[in-house]
Amino acid sequence: MFETMRNNRIISVLTNEVWALEPGKLMQVAEFAQALVEGHSTNGEMFARVAGDSDGASRPYFLTDSGVAVIGVDGVIGRRLNLFQSISGGCSTELLGKYIRAAAHDPAARAIVMDINSPGGGVFGLTDLVEIIRLARESKPVVAFTPETMCSAAYWIGSAADEMVCTVDAEVGSVGVACMHFDRSAKDEKDGVKRTILYAGEYKRISSDEKPLTEEGTAYLQQKVDQYYALFVEAVAANRGMSVEDVLANLADGSTRIGAEAQAAGFVHHVGNMEFAIGRALKLADTSTYTLEATMPVPTDGTGTAAGGGSGSFDLSALTVEQLTQANPDLAAAMMATGVNAERQRVVELLETGTDPKLTLEAVKDGIDSKSFFKQALDSERKGKAAALETFEKNMSQSAGGDGRETTDAGGDDFDALVSAHMGSAKCSKGNAILAMGRKHPAAHSAWVDSQN
Repeated sequence: MFETMRNNRIISVLTNEVWALEPGKLMQVAEFAQALVEGHSTNGEMFARVAGDSDGASRPYFLTDSGVAVIGVDGVIGRRLNLFQSISGGCSTELLGKYIRAAAHDPAARAIVMDINSPGGGVFGLTDLVEIIRLARESKPVVAFTPETMCSAAYWIGSAADEMVCTVDAEVGSVGVACMHFDRSAKDEKDGVKRTILYAGEYKRISSDEKPLTEEGTAYLQQKVDQYYALFVEAVAANRGMSVEDVLANLADGSTRIGAEAQAAGFVHHVGNMEFAIGRALKLADTSTYTLEATMPVPTDGTGTAAGGGSGSFDLSALTVEQLTQANPDLAAAMMATGVNAERQRVVELLETGTDPKLTLEAVKDGIDSKSFFKQALDSERKGKAAALETFEKNMSQSAGGDGRETTDAGGDDFDALVSAHMGSAKCSKGNAILAMGRKHPAAHSAWVDSQN
């Protein structure tokens, strides 16, 4: 009886999860769940095949002689993964977050490399983990590396790094989500089991496993999948500094790429081995201000006492150009050059947005970075077009058929307007709006996709 209860809990976990998982691994999960549904016994070998291996290492990360913290991301990913980890491994986003925080605060670690070998996993916990990686990047560079597989949820995590590296034969991508529904009604009938479900709430059992999935149940699950897909796409766009449109057009079709093809398609920055990834992390650390406090000599007053008092340390926030030049002229010159180049690049990026000149000039004066300015420009543009979009949406039904689909061909520009209008009326994200309008206006969506390439 305990075995049956345990199997029922496992089935619930596997089938109620929304998976950001490479399709081949998702099939293994499905086969495992099906074996439990049919009452077959399972063993550690089957768990291991689904979850992936774990070396049981007690150290949270490996620190190289050069000061790079290498953190492993192996097997199926989940928030806790108590089920898989207790048998044979997998990767917990909560534990991974703790390891990354520890490495970010480790004074001996100059940089972080995430050594990823995972087909993906559940979507829960990924947003929190990405935020931890983003915060870690404020103190030291983070590089994502894979020697084998970085797919789906693993790609979601890896995209949060400063740079992404894969080997020549590694598989990368699978940007998409999926969920499974199991229909147990035929097995129940064969076994002479009749289940009566008492419930309250219209959607409480809309996709339950004691009956075939209805059209309404399918639509309900598809809506959930679309929402998580939109979160995935928007996260990759934010992490990689891309637009949602570019991610949808070039990365988010669920496909995978290998090695140089992955680099050419824009999934990764570089192709190389672990040594290359560690080298990139060190180069990022050396060419940034991350390690300023650890490497810069402290200027003294000539008696061995730190300038301004103290015994060899000082407040970097009060550091002047003169103090920096006295302490390390080469570093001061390099930082000045880096600052000039960075400012020049910022101004160029602001000008290239092609937005209102007055708004652009204010951004240049205020020191706003290009990403923040782009968001401000979009907000300004949306507010400016609010009245026109409202009128457009009111008149939209005049050009649609009885089923709500368009009756005439439309171009990419028209689809952008449809998306903007839907965002305003439905109060949803751009990713969700693109999905909704793509289903309602397939011709316009097709023209829009073509215009992105």
